[in-house]
Amino acid sequence: MLLVAPIDAGALGSMLAGLTNTLTLALLRGWVSSKPVILIPGMTVSEWDHPLSARQLEEINRFWPWIRIVQPVLWKSNGPEDLTPLPWDGLQDLHRSLEKGFNLPPWERPFSQSATSAKATPSSQTIPSLAKPSGSDTATALRQLQTHWPNPETRVRSLPFEIWLNIFEDQLGDWEIAKAVGIPTNLPVPQEWQSHLLKMSTPASLEYTILRGSFAAMKKRIDSLPRWKPLSDLACHLIVKFSRTDILSYLTENHLDLLWTTSRLTNIPYRASAIYGNPTVLTWWRDAPALPNKEYAADAMDGASRAGFIHVLDWWLHSGLPLRYSERALESASAEGRVAVLDWWKAASANAPIHRPIPLKVGKSVLLAAQSGRIASLAWWDASGIPYSHAENVTRIASTHGHVHVLDFWYRLKGPKMIFDNQVLVGPTKNGHDHVLQWWKDCGLRVEFKTCDIEEALEDAVSGADGRVRRWWECNGLNLGVGTREWMKTKVL
Repeated sequence: MLLVAPIDAGALGSMLAGLTNTLTLALLRGWVSSKPVILIPGMTVSEWDHPLSARQLEEINRFWPWIRIVQPVLWKSNGPEDLTPLPWDGLQDLHRSLEKGFNLPPWERPFSQSATSAKATPSSQTIPSLAKPSGSDTATALRQLQTHWPNPETRVRSLPFEIWLNIFEDQLGDWEIAKAVGIPTNLPVPQEWQSHLLKMSTPASLEYTILRGSFAAMKKRIDSLPRWKPLSDLACHLIVKFSRTDILSYLTENHLDLLWTTSRLTNIPYRASAIYGNPTVLTWWRDAPALPNKEYAADAMDGASRAGFIHVLDWWLHSGLPLRYSERALESASAEGRVAVLDWWKAASANAPIHRPIPLKVGKSVLLAAQSGRIASLAWWDASGIPYSHAENVTRIASTHGHVHVLDFWYRLKGPKMIFDNQVLVGPTKNGHDHVLQWWKDCGLRVEFKTCDIEEALEDAVSGADGRVRRWWECNGLNLGVGTREWMKTKVL
């Protein structure tokens, strides 16, 4: 016989999903079905009352007939930091189940659960009695469960647990979101959360309260903080990530000192725009009466462009606030290959009213696209009709960073009229890009160089690459042992 006590809601769901990531789950998965198993659930009242628990018990009745479940051990939650155990009247039921299990190994006889209800608790909640019939008598168990849980027909339909598990583990892969909505997953706990996991013996931290607790519990935790002590980076991260504008409002109304001493909350426009892409927090910041100063730096819109947050750029466009941005907006979008962002800026500029123009600050967008190897951005700029500068340096930048595909694209675009100088061989020589040197040799263009420039580049070549490019130059006719006049002479590759 196997006795598991207590088994929490997460382990129960993991068992039904067939997971084996703990010793207990591995035992349950590999247990011989001819030998009995007794499970004693242990969870909070709210978890036990949840319709998913009834559904899990029904599944055990149908597909795990060798498992018997006795009356659960429950805790009443007075807040994330306060769990009170309720009286447990399941000892007699457990004793009866053990007796029957040892006397009848095949579990041929149904057993009845003690009908004794749990004693009244301060919360006026009782633990529902649970019968575990054998064989096909599932309907009996369901009728007993339905005395405590709503009728399945009146419940809101939900996706199967396996699909939720796939969504949160395989698609989102975000432990914080899964934890916030109460989906048990096998996602690893992030390092920054190791010290904040809930323990029965210690109160919940502010961070865990923000993630899982009620607003009342959160206020209680904030009220207990010392004055002028800034909130942790993790707490600020959760507030903005989960759009907790209620917490922000509470801070501005009751603990403005905490807000001003927390650096990550004093620059909300940037963090909400560039890092989290959260217009909800931006709207709160704009409309918050306790924050009359609506000044912000250009890095907010620049960062949104870099991250590809078009919905944030739309928010700024319609926010009624002056638009502040720099050349970095288009430069970073080009460097990241954000063609949709480039389209947004072009459309916003074209459709801007005369009294509120939105000039396009091109900067070195083309050069940064070439440096990052973003052909899509280069193609966009060429077809956009927007004047841009630094086109003559595209080949030099692409060569220096080893982007042969950019050179191929630029050559197809410009043809024999492609502009370059004798420095296009210096950068790849210094950085060890012999494949770029070979491209220039094979392209069919007249490429000039000076021995002095190549020798200096070889002397400055990165470690491990100098030998490779030196051999390439030796194979292609470079002679370093020449006189000064020959050394300064322009040659053709």
